[in-house]
Amino acid sequence: MRLSARIIWLVLWTVCVAEDCKGPPPKQYTEILTGSWPDKPYEEGIQATYKCRPGFRTLGTIVRVCKNGEWVASNPSRICRKKPCGHPGDTPFGSFRLAVGTGFEFGAKVVYTCNDGYQLLGEIDYRECEADGWTNDVPLCEVVKCLPVTEPENGRIVSGAVEPDQEYYFGQLVRFECNTGFKVEGQKEIHCSENGLWSSEKPRCVEISCTPPEIKNGNGIFNKPVYKVNERYQYKCNRGFHFKERGDTVCTASGWNPQPSCEEMTCKPPYIPNGFYSPQRITHRADDEITYGCKEGFYPATQETVVKCTSTGWIPAPRCGCKLYFNIYLNILFNPHNPEITLLNMDKWR
Repeated sequence: MRLSARIIWLVLWTVCVAEDCKGPPPKQYTEILTGSWPDKPYEEGIQATYKCRPGFRTLGTIVRVCKNGEWVASNPSRICRKKPCGHPGDTPFGSFRLAVGTGFEFGAKVVYTCNDGYQLLGEIDYRECEADGWTNDVPLCEVVKCLPVTEPENGRIVSGAVEPDQEYYFGQLVRFECNTGFKVEGQKEIHCSENGLWSSEKPRCVEISCTPPEIKNGNGIFNKPVYKVNERYQYKCNRGFHFKERGDTVCTASGWNPQPSCEEMTCKPPYIPNGFYSPQRITHRADDEITYGCKEGFYPATQETVVKCTSTGWIPAPRCGCKLYFNIYLNILFNPHNPEITLLNMDKWR
């Protein structure tokens, strides 16, 4: 009798303690609940099984049990995780970046870009990781091309030429030259740029010509409006000026050569050993005159003691000579047969 009472008490206690779950089992966004679960209470101990949504996976089966009025996971470590897609694939002459997500797993998106001088072949530049793997094919990069270029009129392509109407590739260089009597107007070299355009317009070949140069302190001898290549232009300098190089210049592709120029004629202060001069100036210009003299015992070596600054220097050159040797010279000149006179004069100056 006592044992039966205990059993009855245990049954009553279990019924009183056990609590039903008030509604169907919950589910996460990544999970799909199997079976039909109407909105009603569920008894203690009933189990619910789950599977993962497309794009997610787990090891084993996810099970939740109604226990003490709550749905409790029988194995909490079993959860649905994003399904990996693996490496999306490299593309030659390009690269990719992860635009969405933190790894190569479901929901991720990678965007491809091409290196400089290359462009995508097609419009799709991305791949997305979906339930069945990566979408699209790996985008491809092709080299950028520039339109054909032709020879300029009165000129030619000297390097980098291809067949007529053939496109050029990124980085290819084309060099131009002009025929004799013509010069390049523009860039002598152009290259196919990364945007598919030439770095500059094709140059023109224009006839070489020169207009009369402007010459400071000088003028042309014979002028005409235009000079052709290799034609010579003659000029003269104003009074007090002289040519820096020469009195003519030649028309070339780069202009007049040498550049015509007139510079002021000047003379350095004269160096007169045993002499002096006046006036003393900072700069002696063309046609300036000075008067020079000699110290005692010396004589001017020129008839005139006034000398002039010219394009070749001082004319006549001022200098002082020694009187002793001057008298000896005179005696020999006028008394060639009377050496005694010469000796007497030498003794006089000893």
